[in-house]
Parts: sequence; C-alpha cells; structure tokens
Amino acid sequence: MKKYYLILVALCFCNVSIVYSQQKVALHSNGSTTIFGGSDPFTAAYNASVSGDTLYLPGGTIPYPTTINKGLVIIGTGHYPDSTVATGKTVLTGNLSISEDADNLHLEGIELTGGISFTHNHKVDSVVIKRCKFNNIYYNGTGATPCINNNIIENVIAGEAVFNNVTSSMLSNNIINGQIANANNIGISNNILLFNSGCTGNPSCVTFNNVDNCYISNNIVFRNNASWVCSGCDLNTFANNIFAVVPSTGTNTWINNYYSIVLTSVFVNQTGNVFNYTHNYHLTNPTTYLGIDNTQVGIYGGLYPCKEGAVPQNPHIQIINNAATTDTNGNLQIQIQVEAQND
Repeated sequence: MKKYYLILVALCFCNVSIVYSQQKVALHSNGSTTIFGGSDPFTAAYNASVSGDTLYLPGGTIPYPTTINKGLVIIGTGHYPDSTVATGKTVLTGNLSISEDADNLHLEGIELTGGISFTHNHKVDSVVIKRCKFNNIYYNGTGATPCINNNIIENVIAGEAVFNNVTSSMLSNNIINGQIANANNIGISNNILLFNSGCTGNPSCVTFNNVDNCYISNNIVFRNNASWVCSGCDLNTFANNIFAVVPSTGTNTWINNYYSIVLTSVFVNQTGNVFNYTHNYHLTNPTTYLGIDNTQVGIYGGLYPCKEGAVPQNPHIQIINNAATTDTNGNLQIQIQVEAQND
C-alpha cells in the first residue's frame, strides 16, 4: 500500500531565499546525516563519504565528481518530467567514469547528458545502475579482468551498450536506442531495442554486434533487416523475443520467438526509433506476447518490471505548495505531499 504524507512547514521568511537558491546534498553515514551546500555540494559530500554511505541528490543541474571510486548509493530525484514536477530532475552534465574501488556502487534516479564508462581493465563488481538516463555505457578493457554481477536495469540508454570487460551480469528492462556490442555471458532480457539504422555493410549497423554465450529473452527488437539483427554472434539462446523480421540464425538457438510482427501494433503509443517521454511503452495486449516466465515481453515484464515514471526508491515529493504571503510572524507556510516508495 502506498503511503502519502502531508507536511506543513513554517519557514522564517528571511531564510526562504537560502532554501531555494542553494542545492543541498544529504550524506547518510553510520546512522547520521550531514547536509552539504555551497557551490559544489555533491563533490563535497563525495569527498567526505566512505564506501557503504548513501548520497541523496537534489533536483536541477548540479556539479559532480566525474570519477566515482567508492561503493556508494547515489540517488537523485528521477529523470521523467512528469514525475519530477515538484523537485526538478537531477541532471549531471557530461560523462561519468567508474573505477576499481567502486564495488557495490548503486546509481539511481539520475539523468547524465553524457555516457558512463568503466576504467580500462578495472574490475568493478556488483554495480547497479537503475532508473537513470544516459547516452551510452562502456565497459572498457580486454576481458582479462571482467566486472561481474553488474545489473543495468530500468534505464533509458540513448546510444550503445558495449560490454568488453564484463560477464555474469544483467541488462534488463531498459529502452535502448543503440546497439549492444561485445557481450559475453550476459543476460539480456525485457529490453526495448529501438535501434534500426538504415546502414548496412559494417558491424555498427547491427543490433547485436559480436555477442556470444548470452541468454537473450523477452526483448522487443526493432531492426527491420534480417541480415543485420546479429553480426558475429555465436552460441546465444534467443527465447520469446519479438522481432520485426525473421533474423538470420547463425550458430545460435532460437526458441518460441515472435517473428515478422508489425511493431506499431504492439505498443499503446509509440512511433519511430528514438525514446520519447510522451510515448506509452505498455503493450496493447500484454497477454498476447508472453516471455519465458509467462510475464509480458518488454519493459513491464520479467524480474524487473519498469516502475511508472522511473521514480527512485527514496520518498517521492509529489507536490510543493507555497503560501502567497507570510503570516503576521513573518513565517511562510509550505505544504509538501510525499509518497513513500517500496522500491
């Protein structure tokens, strides 16, 4: 059951400008909370943190440490416009690098205008990137020291996902505009793969490029050229996926897939090959296309069904109403409605 909290806050008028002009980052560490302000509160909180701590980020565009090298939980306000009306979405402008001491890192509810990259041949295990929006993700390296047990779930990825240096991990319930490349022993499930390049003749033109030994299930694949769904793909199992064409099979196993589906009929409201917040990615008939687990294919089925609005796990501020004027004591009443989250 969802719980709603209505909070009335009386603020001294002289402090209101401080509340609204400065972004704050909360650092939770060992049962205590420290609030950081100033011109770069995220970096200040990061520098004061240790692995295992939690950072809560505010809405708005905020400066940030461009390399994360600690196992932190970092949670923003979200990235969907209709779910961040009260707070604004958390935006980091640029790229983010993840380095070797960031085991157990958890990123959630953040829009990154650039991409995420794992430092070359750095082994970073048990990373979760969830309900974020970013341009691309690169696991850089040779595969000699692969990251393991990484979970990339419920994200919007505007470009490609390249997995040179990761194994035994999950790519699940994402909307992805670009290709998936260089994956080995990855679970790829319940994604919407919008990639449908008009090019042919080189590996950058395919949806699955050099993908081997992966279990690929419950996805919706837009590529409409049968020869360019897979290239250099071997020993994968494709199960219960929706395809716009009948792909070339290669040395892969194909089980209970749905072929030659008119994808415009699959979704409630979707056009083109680029993610759009105004689209509705629910299936028109969820029981028509079932996955290997008898839940629907696509982002609303499987182990990690997408949450509406990609609302992060921290309590969600839905409404902030301010009184037009202060009272006779100089206090300004602010009404805040907060919804508790189970996940």
